[in-house]
Amino acid sequence: MSEPAYRPLVAVLAYHLGGDRVARWPDGGFGVPAPYIEAMRRAGARTAILAPGEAGAAEVLLEPFDALLLVGGGDVDPATYGAEPDLEHNYGVEPDRDRSEIDLVLAADRLALPTLCICRGMQVMNVAFGGTLIQHLPDITGLFEHGVPTAGTSTIHEVAPEPGSRLSAMTKSGPLACSSHHHQGIDRVGGELAVTGRSPDGLIEAVERIVPDQQDESASWMVGVQWHPEETATEDPAQQSLFDALALLARLRGSRAKPDEAQGRSREYGLAPSDPGWPVMFESEARRIRRTLGDLVDRIDHVGSTSVPGLDAKPIVDIQLSLESMIPRNAYVEPLTHLGYRWVVDPWTDEHEYFSRDQDGKRAFQIHVCRSGSEWERRHLAFRDWLREHPDDAAEYARLKHDLAERHPRDIIAYIEGKGPFIKRIESMALAAAATGR
Repeated sequence: MSEPAYRPLVAVLAYHLGGDRVARWPDGGFGVPAPYIEAMRRAGARTAILAPGEAGAAEVLLEPFDALLLVGGGDVDPATYGAEPDLEHNYGVEPDRDRSEIDLVLAADRLALPTLCICRGMQVMNVAFGGTLIQHLPDITGLFEHGVPTAGTSTIHEVAPEPGSRLSAMTKSGPLACSSHHHQGIDRVGGELAVTGRSPDGLIEAVERIVPDQQDESASWMVGVQWHPEETATEDPAQQSLFDALALLARLRGSRAKPDEAQGRSREYGLAPSDPGWPVMFESEARRIRRTLGDLVDRIDHVGSTSVPGLDAKPIVDIQLSLESMIPRNAYVEPLTHLGYRWVVDPWTDEHEYFSRDQDGKRAFQIHVCRSGSEWERRHLAFRDWLREHPDDAAEYARLKHDLAERHPRDIIAYIEGKGPFIKRIESMALAAAATGR
């Protein structure tokens, strides 16, 4: 199978290394623990370490990058959120790092640059949006052990993702087993942030940037987690999926055409005349999938443009695979992988997961796994059925697709986004008609 055409570049914020941390570095330095970098490499991304205190506007510093990763470290300076320091328990405070990271988080939000914030990073994210922190968790009655960072100890505890959240979309595994070692946490949640995960003792363990439409792929995507997914990502796919999601979002962003340019860096695509062989391909592949997944399958549908007779389309057969439950994800990821499919995490919605398979070196099939009865399932079936019943709208759709493909070669993201308003309009009409029985 072909490699993605573009390997994204992710900025990883470093922290200070004291003069006693590295032999023969008496003046100290800057560093990032290796597990973060290794997790991003497994996800297919390149990384570049950005040191705190760099001169220049945050937007300018982020310009070369496709995504931003904030990692763990010492305490955020209490002055940044209007609190007095806890002189007994505060450690590792780096004021210049605080300033740099807060500026970069806010700039990333303005730029809609995909951003993942881990442990201290989540605390910085919360402070950047006006939130506050609990300075020493052991002082709070009812909280269990969350690890002692200064002693190098950690604990494994569960985190329950909020249904419908980005965290739930990425992991699709139910409660997560999380490696934790922190003595601070979120107190007041920052404005424009939503709590999307908690540990069993009620402590906030995940937050994300609120956006009007969770499935809007152009909206700001910013997620913070209090634990350390990089520590268990090698053996826990749910933890690795956080890095996979960031790398995917970065690749999509970085493969787009630059302003005033037509050529992007996405995979090649093109439209073909309607082919009566497409439904035959669907039926054959559907039988193969059903034999493999058995009782997991509620229904299999041919969707997308190749399912509409007479409609020009990218010659890729889209298959919608409806399951009673999408948790645990491994129940269908492993069998579909054995059938030759490549799995890509969906970082926007927990109602969908995406797979693709190549044939003769070109993409031939796409599987959209969704939950039976979900909005995802209803929307895509309604869109297909409307175009089958309204040839004038199907013809308008064909003209739009040809125009977009001509204007945006090698920029499939612009092509997909350009279709968005038409698709939403048709879906709205189709669902309204279905609701009234017309």
